[in-house]
Amino acid sequence: MPKPAPSDFVIALLIGITQTIGYGSLYYSFGVLAPFMAEDTGLSLTFVYGLFSIALLASGFVAPRAGRLFDGTDPARVMAIGSCISAAALVLWALVLGKVAFGAFLILTQTSSVLVLYEAAFVLAARLSPTNARRTITGITLIAGFASTIFWPLTSWLTGLIEWRTILLVFAALNLFVCAPLHLVLMRRTPRAMPSEADAGQKLAEGTLASARDRTVAFRLLLVAFAANAFVMSAVHLHLIGLLGALGLGASAALIGALIGPAQVAGRIAEFTAGPRISVMSVALFATGALPAGLGFLIGGSGYLPAAIVFALVFGAGQGLSYIVRGVLPLTLFGANGYGARTGKINSVRLFVSAGAPFLAAAIFERFGADPALGVIAAAGLVGFVAIIAIVPILRRAGQPGTPST
Repeated sequence: MPKPAPSDFVIALLIGITQTIGYGSLYYSFGVLAPFMAEDTGLSLTFVYGLFSIALLASGFVAPRAGRLFDGTDPARVMAIGSCISAAALVLWALVLGKVAFGAFLILTQTSSVLVLYEAAFVLAARLSPTNARRTITGITLIAGFASTIFWPLTSWLTGLIEWRTILLVFAALNLFVCAPLHLVLMRRTPRAMPSEADAGQKLAEGTLASARDRTVAFRLLLVAFAANAFVMSAVHLHLIGLLGALGLGASAALIGALIGPAQVAGRIAEFTAGPRISVMSVALFATGALPAGLGFLIGGSGYLPAAIVFALVFGAGQGLSYIVRGVLPLTLFGANGYGARTGKINSVRLFVSAGAPFLAAAIFERFGADPALGVIAAAGLVGFVAIIAIVPILRRAGQPGTPST
C-alpha cells in the first residue's frame, strides 16, 4: 500500500528541483562544453554537435518504450534508476579517452534523459496529484524554467576553474546525490493506477474525449502540433544568434536572447496564477500561436530593435507555455490511463524533429539567407497552430463546456 502522497506544493518543488538539475546537467551544459570537448578529443565542433543529434534520434527510439514503462510501474522508481544511469553515463563520458567511446557515452547520456526529464515528470505528477495535475505540472515547469538561467552561467564559470571532464563528474554527483534521493522520496507513494472512486479522479482517468475516432484524430493533430513546435524551438535555439546577426541585430543579440528566458517564466507564472479560470485549450492556442506570431515580428521588423524585443517577449511566453501544454493537454483530452505511452509517442516524434530541425534550418539559412529561413520556421509554427485549432471542433462535438471559439 503506497504511503500518502505529499502536498501538491512539495510534489512540484521536489520534481522541479530534479528537472532543473536534469535539464541543466544533461542538456543546457552541452552547448557550453562542446567547444572544449571538441578541442580535447580532436573532433570537429560540427561532428560533436552531429553526435548530439544522433543522441536525440536514439532517444526518440527509446521514448515510447520508456512511456509504456511509466504506465506499468512506479514512475518515481524509474526516475530514480534513470538518475543513477545518467550519473554513471556522465562519469564514463568524463573518463573515456577514445573518440568512439566519447561518442558512445555522449549518446548514452542523452538517451538516459528520457527516463528523468519532463515526460517522466508529467506522468509522476499525474499519478501523485490526480485531481490537481495541471497546477502541479505548471509548478514543475515554473521551477525547471530556471535550468538554463542557472546552468549556462554556472557551467561557463566552472570552465574557468576546472576542465570539462571534471565538470561532468560534478554534474554526475548532482544526479546521483540530489536527484536520485528526491525521486526515492516520492517512490512507493505513487498509486499503480488512477483512482476511480472519486469523480475528479475518474474524469482525469478517462479524459474528455470518449469517441475512439475523435481520440485518434485528436492525437494525430497533437503529434503534428508538438512536432511543429519542436521544429520551431530547436531551429530558433541553435540559430538565433546567427539569424539576428544576419538581420543587422548582432550587437543586440545578447539582449534579445536574454529576454526569452524571463518571458518564458512570466508566461508560466501567468498560467499558474490564472489556473482553471482559463481552459487548457485556450492556453494551447496562445502557446502555439505565439511562436509564429513572435517570428512574424522579427521578420516584419527588418532589423528594427523594438520589433525584435517584441519577438523575444511573445516567443518566450509561447515557448514557456508550450511545455505546460505538452504535459497537460494530452492528459486532459485522453486521460491518465495510458498517459505514459501517449507522452512517450509524442516525445519520440518531438525528439526526431528536434534532431533534424537545426540542419534543415542551417541549409536554408546558408543558401537563401535569414528571411527565408525565418519564413520556413514561422510556417512550421503556423502548421502547429492550425493543428491545435482543428482540435476545437472535436471538443465541441464532444460537448465540452468552455471550449474557445476560433
